[in-house]
Amino acid sequence: MNNHKILAALIIGFLSIASAEGNKYLTVTPVITEADIINASVLVDPMEEKLKVIAPSTFSLSFMNIAGAPVKASMQFSANVTLEEDRRTESIFNGPARTLKPFLIPVTGRIFTSTDVDNPSSDIDISASVNEALKSRLKDKILDPTSGGRVPSGLYEITVIITVDSVGGVAVSDAPIHIYRSVNVTNPTTAVLDVPFTNGYIYPTPFPQFSWTYDTRAVTISVYEKRPEHQSLEDAIGGSDPFLQVNIDRKLTGNMSSFTYPQSAAPRPGVEFVRGPRQLERGKMYVLVLDGVVSAFGVNVDPLRSIRSFVISDPQGQVILNTLQTTFSGTDFQNIINLIQDQNLQVNANGILLNGVTLSSQDLQKLLMEYKTRITSVRFED
Repeated sequence: MNNHKILAALIIGFLSIASAEGNKYLTVTPVITEADIINASVLVDPMEEKLKVIAPSTFSLSFMNIAGAPVKASMQFSANVTLEEDRRTESIFNGPARTLKPFLIPVTGRIFTSTDVDNPSSDIDISASVNEALKSRLKDKILDPTSGGRVPSGLYEITVIITVDSVGGVAVSDAPIHIYRSVNVTNPTTAVLDVPFTNGYIYPTPFPQFSWTYDTRAVTISVYEKRPEHQSLEDAIGGSDPFLQVNIDRKLTGNMSSFTYPQSAAPRPGVEFVRGPRQLERGKMYVLVLDGVVSAFGVNVDPLRSIRSFVISDPQGQVILNTLQTTFSGTDFQNIINLIQDQNLQVNANGILLNGVTLSSQDLQKLLMEYKTRITSVRFED
């Protein structure tokens, strides 16, 4: 990758839609097309080890001549990177990159694009000395198979300084035009639950602790109840309000990667409660959703998502007793049990099952009374 192409890529990746900057001779507007904002971080073809060809429409500097005569100007660029992993700010160039000679902005104006850097016929000739150590680090990260050819997550900053050298062939002096832009690039690959690590994970307490691995800027934790009528975890998510929903900011919490279900929504830095918490109950099943919050150039995209079910254990069987007492309320409990014969009755965290059919407490009571002479045994599972 040559230095000119790196410079072009940096400009494309760094400058975002913004208003014009200017002085009494020029107005300069940096432009990046809306459709390319998310994909602008895809700079390198890892198979070819070179920058992809990026359309001029992706990026441009639009120069509007307001002097009424031909203007010659000079540009210089400085750029910094602060990678998410170490948060150490480094300069991409060894000193500013700059044009070797003034270039022309006619009365009609002109548009500078990334292709001008490599165009031999262009009067814009840029000299840049790239920080080779940083370049090597970035290249290794971009070419890593897990990156998908994307620049690593971090803060990318660039400053463009444009100086008017002459107007109509006459040297002038005016305040230079300063353009500063920065973007937070997020190219996450991981937001995975470590605990619970399997569906049906059993917690001995109604205040379970969740843990995860992630490289997103934040995660959202949501907890839903899985009721007997829910056939799948997705049904539970779509068919009920969350018992808990909380946003956890990675930076503000110091890379927090575990969270204990709270008794209250006590505020703390980087932890934002959206819903709940509502108390979890023993013997019931819940669904935990971990969403890795993803944004690229300020635009939210589909989250990275992990889903697991878990159960709050009921070691004393109190939930089953309560369920049976509710079911058989108004009836002699022992007589009902004695009348149950050869059917497979299960009462557990998923609800009440009779021969594999999910029942409500009311349904069960009705069936037991209606078919009491045909049921010969019962089994309870905790």
